Order: sequence, then structure tokens, then C-alpha cells
Amino acid sequence: MWAVGSKRMVFRLGIALAWLLCGAGPASAATAPAAADRLSSPVVLTQAAALRALSPMEAASRRPVKLRATVIGLNPLSPAIFLQDETGGTFVRQEGVWPEQVRLGDVLEVEGVSYEGRFVPGVQSARLRVVGHGELPEARAVTFDDLLSTRHHYERVELSGIVRSVAPGPVEGQTVLTLAAGTRKLEVRLVGVAPHELPALVDARVTVAGVAAGYINDARQMVAPQLHLSRLQDLRVDSPPPADPWQVPLETAASLCTFKPEGVSGHRVRLRGVVTHAEPGKTLFLREGQRGLRVETSQADSVAPGDEVEVLGFPAMGTFSACIEHAEFRVMGRGAPPEPVAVTVGEAMRGTNDANLVSVRARLLEILNTPDETLLVLSAEETALRARLPRTRLPFRKETELQVTGICRLGEPKVPHTMFGVTPGTLELLARSAQDLQVESRPSWWTPGRLMVAAGLAVGLAAVALVRVVLLRRRVAEQSEVIRQKIQREAALEERQRLAREIHDTVAQSFSGLGFQLEAVSARLPAAAEEARRQVETARQIVRHGQESLRRSLMNLRAQELERGRLADALPELARQLAAGTGIDVRCAVEGPAQGLPDAIESNLLRIGQECLTNAVRHGKPKRIELEIRYAAEAVQVRIQDDGTGFDPGQLKRGGSGHFGWRGIWERAEQIRARVDLATAPGQGTTVTVTAPL
Repeated sequence: MWAVGSKRMVFRLGIALAWLLCGAGPASAATAPAAADRLSSPVVLTQAAALRALSPMEAASRRPVKLRATVIGLNPLSPAIFLQDETGGTFVRQEGVWPEQVRLGDVLEVEGVSYEGRFVPGVQSARLRVVGHGELPEARAVTFDDLLSTRHHYERVELSGIVRSVAPGPVEGQTVLTLAAGTRKLEVRLVGVAPHELPALVDARVTVAGVAAGYINDARQMVAPQLHLSRLQDLRVDSPPPADPWQVPLETAASLCTFKPEGVSGHRVRLRGVVTHAEPGKTLFLREGQRGLRVETSQADSVAPGDEVEVLGFPAMGTFSACIEHAEFRVMGRGAPPEPVAVTVGEAMRGTNDANLVSVRARLLEILNTPDETLLVLSAEETALRARLPRTRLPFRKETELQVTGICRLGEPKVPHTMFGVTPGTLELLARSAQDLQVESRPSWWTPGRLMVAAGLAVGLAAVALVRVVLLRRRVAEQSEVIRQKIQREAALEERQRLAREIHDTVAQSFSGLGFQLEAVSARLPAAAEEARRQVETARQIVRHGQESLRRSLMNLRAQELERGRLADALPELARQLAAGTGIDVRCAVEGPAQGLPDAIESNLLRIGQECLTNAVRHGKPKRIELEIRYAAEAVQVRIQDDGTGFDPGQLKRGGSGHFGWRGIWERAEQIRARVDLATAPGQGTTVTVTAPL
């Protein structure tokens, strides 16, 4: 292709140079378009070799094709017509069926466009015209390797070999032969001939002539070659098979594919053995003497382990040892199933038990499932092996020791560099069912994973216990502090109670006695002793003031109400006690969650509230008193409101004489940094709001 392109380039450059040298006159100007049209028109492909030389991209560009060639084959499945001229072979792709008048040997004139094809470029959108008829081109003698080279693809070739099998083709009236060319096997498709129309061909040596073809993958690579025969006369029997193949001498499994002075014949052999395992229509496993033998057969007759069978088939090398291919068999007798051969992995890897029924002890590493089978990954003697069986749900855990019975399958032979012997590289057991797997010993429950989990749980429990101990110690310390404070408080309360009793029994009684004496003195004074009466009255006021102060001090010492509960409980109870029997409606409300307050705040708020309630009951003459205690995060508020007579707040003089109750309220509020708000007026009631910060 490069040479053709170079010639075109040189030709065009020559014309251009001639125009430059000679000038572009009227004549040359007139002929220039015609010359350009000739140069730009594509070259018509007139030979098969030129078509075969196109790349897939070039062939897909629909180049014009016009060639004359002989029909060498017809494929009704495509449908396609295979053609060959003196330069090579190609094909014509038809959208429908080919014309009925087209026959083998016809000389066709084909006019169409190139087509990349699946493997070799061909012709499509073709017009066909029969211009003659003659003999088919002489078939070129080739080998299997010649077919693999692809240089004869879609050409008429000839090959000899021994027929291994004869089977119906993909469509009715066709036959597929398996031909052994040496150690290679080739599929031969005979179009238009049914199997019953053929003589006995299995084990016959034949020569076939047909179109070289093959199976092609999507990467345009040949996977396996084929031959297409379009007539029976292209199959020639060179030596027929034995008249009675079951009369050939018996051989043993040990003699298959071994050295023979006369060489390997490639024909069928006959053996006898006992069935160890059967896959109907696919494979038989036999024990012949002490050896195992794998037999590939499409015969679907039912057999069972223990049956004695006779096998007729072609010897071949399997993955590691000899086997029988394309076999047929017949049952000669029935017996007990054979016992497995107990072997170690090392003994199995020597190779003499390939395809034999064996029993191996191994440790289970993993179980894998596919839609059709279950795969066990095993380990024994520092060697990994596998066991296969039909899809089954197995109850085994990892690390279980199993006795596995199955067909020994060896593969991937290791070829050393220093000697001629080889050893297998892999070992696989083909188990027949779950009964071939026997538990020898179960793994300890304490697997590494469980040990790690247990250790983690132990550490977690220890951490939880440690946290609980720390929390318990903290809680004990808190409770101890509460108890200590309670004991201190009880002791303080007890001491205050004792002091209150002592003061009440001594000082309070003295004040009372003094007051009584002053009243008696005042009563006995004559009416003219005004000055003396005034002094006695002053003394009585001093005594009353002292009694009031002493009473408040005793109340502070006792704090009986707070002994019974918190402020939210004590102050409403005190309000109800003060109003009892007076007909005053007392309403109490608590907003927010009642919380424990410091003793100083609770005690002072209680006494402030008590003083306000006492003033309301004694002086205000109300019909209703509302008490509200409001708890917040930053402060606690006590509000006392009555609808009594009220008073003028200007009358209160802080620090002056009289109004000792209000002086006590302000003093207590200062102790706890509380704010006192007073709202009152004559005839409008009184509202006192005390807000203590927390």
C-alpha cells in the first residue's frame, strides 16, 4: 500500500512540474479539471489480494471492488459466498440468501464495495453475475500450524488426520467432524450432508479439502481454526476404521502415552476399569488396576460407582497425566463402590494417583460458593489445596480438620531446569457429595478473633469498673459532704435551740417581769405626776422595743419553719398559720423548679416574708393576700401583695425611731444583697417584692 501511494504521489508531482515548466495555456487549462477528476477518483480493487491487503479502517471506507473469482464455498448461516481468484480468497456478504443459481465452481463477476469483515476484508452491497463455470481451484496442502498462521484464510486448503468424532451440526442437514491432525484437533464442518449419510468415520484416517476459516474473538484474533466443506466428495477416506472396534487389544492406564518403539498410532484404544465417579454426558473416572483414569465422553448412559465398564477412545495427555478423549463405553458388570486410597498430600503430589479416588486429611481455611459449586480452600503439610463439590450448604467452621474423599486432580506441572522429570504444581480434590467430607476434629472455640474480642471485652469491663469506682468514690464523697453538712446544721440548730430556750427562760422572762412592774408603777402614780408618768411610759417603750428585738432574735435562732422544709414549703405554711381564724383568703404560688438555696438566703427571705405577712395581717386588715415565690437561674424572688388599707411610704424613715419591722427587712436584704421594692398608698393595698441574686 505504501508503494502504491508513493507512485501516486510521484505521478501527481510530475504533472504539477510539467505544468510549471510548460505554462498553463488554454489547452492545459481545459484539460486540468479532467486530470484532477481522474486523480481524485478511488482506485477500483480488481484482485482478491488487493482486497485482503486493506486494513480494517481502509476496508470500512467502502472502496469500490470489481473482481472475477470462483465460488469455493457456501455458508448458509451467514449467509456468505467464499470466492477465490488466482491471487487469494475473499468473501461476499449477502443481506439475504444467495441466488439459487450460484453453485460451487461458478465464476462470478462481483461488483460492490469493500467491507472490513470480522477477520478478513470482504465485499458487500454486491451485484453478482455468473459468467462461467469450472473446476474448483486446487486445494493447497497445509498443516495445522499453517491454518493458525491465517495466511490461507478463506482459501481452499487440504489437510489429513484421524476422525475423532462425528456429530450433527448447528442446523439440520449438516455434520461436524473432529479431526486430529497430529496432537492438534480441528473442527471440520460438512455443509449439506447429515451424519446418517456418512459411512463409519470415527478412527478413520481421512483427507479433507475445504475453505480455511476459524473462530474469531472481538479483538479480530483467531481462537481456533476450522474447515468448511461444501460437498461430500471433498472428504476422502484414506484408511477406514476397524470393522469391530471393540475387538482391539486391551491396554492399561499405565501404558497410555508411554514410550513405544513403533510410536503412537493416534487411533483408539480399549480399556477396562471400575467407575469411581461419573458426570453423565461429560466425564467418567475409572480405577484401572491401582491407577486412576479420566475418560471424556458425551455418552449419557447412567453408571454408578462400582460398575465395571469397557471404554473405547483416543488417548491424550491431560493437564498432568494421560486421559481418554471422545470415548464411548459399555457396562460389563456391577459391584461394590471402590474404597478411596488414603494418602498424604506429599504422596498425592508425586503424581501416581492423578484421577484416582483418594482420601486426604486437611485443615479448612475458607468456603466459597458459586451458583453451581462449593469450593473449599484447604491446607495440609504446608501445602494449599482445593476441594470442589456440587453447590451444598456446609456447616463447617474455619480451622476444622476434615477427611476429604474425592477424585485427585493434579495440574500445572513444574518443569525443572536440571533434569527431565516433572512434578505437579497444584492439587485439587473433586468430592462427589457432602458425605465425602468427614470431620476429624473441630477447632477450639477460642479462635484468635474470639480471643481478641474477649480481651477487648475484658479491657472494656475493667474500664467500666474503674469508671464506676471513680464515680462511686465521688458519690460517696458527695454524700459524705452532705452528711457532714447536715450534721453540722443539726448541731448548729440544736445549739440555736438551746440558746433560744436559755434566752427565753432568762432574758425574755426578765423583760416580761420588768414590763409588768412598769405597768404597776404607772397605775399607782398620782394624776399630777405627769413627768414621772412620762418617764415610766418611755421606760415601757424601751422594754417593748427590747422584747420585740429579743423576739426576733429568738425567731432567728429557732427557724422552725425551715427545719420542716425549704423556703417554697415553709413560707406558704407560715402564711396560712398567720391568717388562720382571720377570714383572710391566702393564695400561694411557686414558679420554676424549687431548688435548695444557701441557708443565709433562705433564712433571711423567710423572715422578710414573715415580717411582711405579719404587717399585712395586723395593720392592713386585707381580705386577700397573694404570696408568690419565683425561682430563676440567676435569682429568687418573693412577692407579697395584699388588698388592705395601705399606707404612705413617706412615713418610713430608715434609721429613725419606730417601724422596727421595716428596719429589720432592710437589714436582712442588705445581708443577702437583695433588692426590696415597695408599692403602696393609702386605701390601695401594699405590694412588697424582694429579689435576691444567686
